[in-house]
Amino acid sequence: MQRLKRLYSAFEEALAGTFFFAGVSLIFYGVISRYVFKKPLFWVDEISMYILVWGCILGWSIAQRDGRHIRAGLLYEFLPLKVQRYVSIFASVASVLFCLFLAYLGYVLETKYLQTGQRSLNTRFPLWAVYFFVPVAALMLCVRYVEELYRLLKDGGRPWLEAKLTENEARKKGVIAPHGDGSAL
Repeated sequence: MQRLKRLYSAFEEALAGTFFFAGVSLIFYGVISRYVFKKPLFWVDEISMYILVWGCILGWSIAQRDGRHIRAGLLYEFLPLKVQRYVSIFASVASVLFCLFLAYLGYVLETKYLQTGQRSLNTRFPLWAVYFFVPVAALMLCVRYVEELYRLLKDGGRPWLEAKLTENEARKKGVIAPHGDGSAL
């Protein structure tokens, strides 16, 4: 199971990183062609924007895995650990439902663009390809929330509680950043 998790994490990072690298490289190519060769390419801005946005939305699950999403943790940190666990369970369930809803809406939008054959105005790039990554990214993020929910429910929450106690001790010593392990709201 750990090997599968490592492979999935590597897949996430490689895919998101590839899109970021490709997007930045394309922007660089566009700048060079415009200012050095004096031949601007009309399609570079639009395509690089799509590629960078794809990298960003595929990075959602990486941010969740690493506990880097924005959260309102001020009140959460003052709650007793048992209540924190229940709040985290609620937040994870709500997040799974949101991800599934987003994936469904992305699928509906995707099928609409596939059926109508709509294309972007400037480059005539097919819009189904532009929106393809919305349901994919939502499902990848959903996997991370399910993983978090499993960690919260496993063995009655004992592993989560032990990790939280260790985190709190480390935070008191100033060893770790205040963002935590991703289990806060």
